[in-house]
Amino acid sequence: MKTYLTVGSQAAHEITINKSRFIGLAFSIEDESDIALCLDRARVEYPAATHYCYGAVIGQDGLIQRFSDDGEPGGTAGMPILQVLVQKELRNVLVVVVRYFGGIKLGAGSLVRAYTQSAVEVIDKAGIVRMVPGSRGLLTLGYTQLGSVEYLLRQWGIGIEDIAYSDKVSIRVTTDMPWDELCGRIRDACSGNVQIIRLDDIYLAKHPGP
Repeated sequence: MKTYLTVGSQAAHEITINKSRFIGLAFSIEDESDIALCLDRARVEYPAATHYCYGAVIGQDGLIQRFSDDGEPGGTAGMPILQVLVQKELRNVLVVVVRYFGGIKLGAGSLVRAYTQSAVEVIDKAGIVRMVPGSRGLLTLGYTQLGSVEYLLRQWGIGIEDIAYSDKVSIRVTTDMPWDELCGRIRDACSGNVQIIRLDDIYLAKHPGP
């Protein structure tokens, strides 16, 4: 599992250039099949638009790259969107730019600038996060330990997904801390009176530093 950059949330952002509306839509995706699904959503939400152009980068290594001009002059829409994603080193991202033609034709250079601007601004609105490899685990402990363990988990920046109460307390946690280190800390805090189960490997979103 590798660290990679992606968009922090789904977003929409509209600009108007020479009476044409350009609506940028940012999506987090997992594979190529998601492209068609997101395009269908765009067509439903923005019906009767003139063009639905897009660029996408898929995979942690960015090896799958797709784009479409959807009727715009070749190289003026999909490729500029894709180049924005590549320049920002984003992965598993789709940006669709929906255009409603406003009656004034734009030259090739103006189209490239419009689609580039739309992609840049919708990504800025969505935000960029760094996806880092992490783990999800389950801690089972006694009620007398709950307060101190919960406090320590928050101090260490460990995510608490859920707490279940029965004869003992079960805490489902997520972390990018090395798993063995986390286990050692928790066992020390509980004097060994804790059951720790690693559930699965996951990705966690972190905001990139400056």
